[in-house]
Amino acid sequence: MGKLFDGLRKAVHAKLTPEQAAIPKTVKGQASALLREEKKRGEAGAVKRVAERLGIKPDSVYRYLSGKRKNPPKHIAQKLENEVRASAKPRLQKKVIQEAKNAPVRMSARAKIGYSNSASGRTTPDGRMRNIAETLPPAYATPLWQALEDGDEQEAMRIIRKYLQTEYIQEGGGNNAYTEINFTDIDRMDFNI
Repeated sequence: MGKLFDGLRKAVHAKLTPEQAAIPKTVKGQASALLREEKKRGEAGAVKRVAERLGIKPDSVYRYLSGKRKNPPKHIAQKLENEVRASAKPRLQKKVIQEAKNAPVRMSARAKIGYSNSASGRTTPDGRMRNIAETLPPAYATPLWQALEDGDEQEAMRIIRKYLQTEYIQEGGGNNAYTEINFTDIDRMDFNI
């Protein structure tokens, strides 16, 4: 999962009580939780599937499980935590998502943003890093949460782009109808239900 889904999952967990949102704190505990999740799909190849989810080798997973390696690189530790969070308490997460579908969602992001305009031929050769804070109305939030449930991050990104293009750039259909937004290189993406 990318930063978009990680941000959505964090928003879901923020709505849970501390007891409901609790995940294992140690690397060994988090690796064990992921392994249990993968074993539900079958014992054979479970460690390999955990390794693929984390983008590491199976040998590293074994070291985390045995406790021989307690401090993975920061990006691996974050990925491990995000993967555990994504698979923890699925029924509670689903309930929060269902409730969130009918409410606006606050989005805060830092990404490279540029544009192209088919009418004038103008374009930004390189987008620039910008901070955006917007509230997506239910018309956009509902399909965004559905994309999370479906595991379709490309669809979720398409929804965010459509919102930014229609409501942020074109201001609900204003005179920028030919402008298309380029939204890439996401540095940070946070959501608040």
